[in-house]
Amino acid sequence: MQRSSSIGTAAALGAVILATDARATGYELREQSAVGQGAAFAGAAARGDDPSMIFFNPAAMAWLPGTQVAIVGSGVFPAVEAISGTATRNATLGGSRIAGSLGGDIGVDAFVPAVYATTAIGPDWRVGLSVTAPWGLVTKSANESISLYHALTSSLRTVDIAPAVSWRPLPNLAFGAALHIQYAVARLSNAVDFGAVGARAGLVPGSRDGRATVSGNDIDLGWQIGTQWEPLVGTRLGLAFRSAVFHGLKGDASFEGVPAPLTGPRDFAHTSARAKLVTPETLTLGLQQRIDDRITLLVGAEWTNWSRFQELVVTFDNGRAPSVTEQRWRDNWFLSLGGEYRWNEALTLRAGIAHDQTPVRTAERTPRIPDNDRTWLSIGASYALKPGVIVSAGYTHIFAPDARVELADPGPGSSNLLRGNLNSVYSASVDIVTAQLRFLF
Repeated sequence: MQRSSSIGTAAALGAVILATDARATGYELREQSAVGQGAAFAGAAARGDDPSMIFFNPAAMAWLPGTQVAIVGSGVFPAVEAISGTATRNATLGGSRIAGSLGGDIGVDAFVPAVYATTAIGPDWRVGLSVTAPWGLVTKSANESISLYHALTSSLRTVDIAPAVSWRPLPNLAFGAALHIQYAVARLSNAVDFGAVGARAGLVPGSRDGRATVSGNDIDLGWQIGTQWEPLVGTRLGLAFRSAVFHGLKGDASFEGVPAPLTGPRDFAHTSARAKLVTPETLTLGLQQRIDDRITLLVGAEWTNWSRFQELVVTFDNGRAPSVTEQRWRDNWFLSLGGEYRWNEALTLRAGIAHDQTPVRTAERTPRIPDNDRTWLSIGASYALKPGVIVSAGYTHIFAPDARVELADPGPGSSNLLRGNLNSVYSASVDIVTAQLRFLF
């Protein structure tokens, strides 16, 4: 039973990295600024007009006078639902149909907070601090779904505390750097077909379903550097690089509904387990071009090194052999175009559009990541309530084409053996509403 048990446990642990929802590619969260949200984050690396821009480029605070604070809150409302699908067991297990629903809406509404503070400590120096949640997800499928052996519930949450500093050696040139102290916690579950695992002991596939639940956490460090340059009056270019953070998640694996023949110490007994989680590098470029006193053009591009995810290695502490799951993610680009219109001294309007490329290859798409390319359409505004107090808001609707999941169970020795064949089509869209208060002291 050792090999089968390893496969069943890996089916739960493997989702630490692979789970996601539709609010961003992979498990990246861009919802960190209402000012940026309103223009689909176009030109974010080049902006220096708001404390929240230090999330995208720590050099941004070099242009901010005095002491400033920004408080941001984003409501993310995904709708991710299988619109068709069938599932069957492997032929070696009888090839029977896996009965159940399509799983319902697996997207879970979420609130993403962020806080920023910057202050001038000299004519050319600024220091700042941000507290954000740059990576995260929550997805949940119905317990009776046909994809229950592949995915039930997934949760990944991060808290990132980043002290930052900037230096402006020339009137038109600034540099910045930040240290990222990042905490990550993951919890996930999926069903296990104990009837299939115990077939040799006389159990019948599909007759003894149980649940595997895994949780783990870690704290690790990363860094970020950036620069902004104004080659001409009204033109600002920005470039920023954020390092990867390598988390070694440590936690527990527990199981419910395990039949007596499978309760051995190296089978489905409670054990500790470890899995690596990487929040990958990003390279962000931005252009802010003032057309006249009212109109500003914004252009942005972000590259994310998702190709780090070629395989997932899960290690068990009870002597069970490690499990290796291929992922084969690819790097992706987020390309955005936006603009601002200064209506009057108090009111600024924004709009933007973006193309968000998926890192998931079609062959590796799963019900935990029914991910596809998507298009962002955003609008937003800022209004000065009184001197030193500015309120901003942004709204985005994300469109995505239907995503097909085609998982084939190759048979004995495969990590999909206990999960079966799955063919389904997912429809996805997201609405994001972001609000922000900015105080200038």
